[in-house]
Amino acid sequence: MNNIFHYLFLIIILCVRLNEALDMNCHKNTVVFQNHLFTSRSILKVHCKSKNDDLGEHFVEFEGPSYNFSFHDSVIIFLSTKWDCNLWKGANMEYHQSIRAYVAELIPRCGKLYAWDVRDDAIYLSKDDEPEEPKYQWIKD
Repeated sequence: MNNIFHYLFLIIILCVRLNEALDMNCHKNTVVFQNHLFTSRSILKVHCKSKNDDLGEHFVEFEGPSYNFSFHDSVIIFLSTKWDCNLWKGANMEYHQSIRAYVAELIPRCGKLYAWDVRDDAIYLSKDDEPEEPKYQWIKD
């Protein structure tokens, strides 16, 4: 039983050391939100959270500067990096959607770009400059 704790401790130390090494040699991943609400020209409200971080509310003007944040993937498998975001639009923020903005894969990634293009008809995603795909539809209260 005592050996199990030693092995577990060793694994945790190795994961922490691997995480530190990745931080030095690995560019951060980035999630970007762009407001292209042409028809409504409304403000986009974005609120993103991970298990460890709450980034608060951010407001993105129509065709204004994008909102983005960057981070490293966790190297501990059972603590995989996930970012969930709530989006709102409309004169009274009557349209909304909850999205999974980013989820890590089994092997930590470096320098990935997840660009969310928010439009009146849907919410589109482009990964690393790939063509955009519609991922979510708006829900009206």
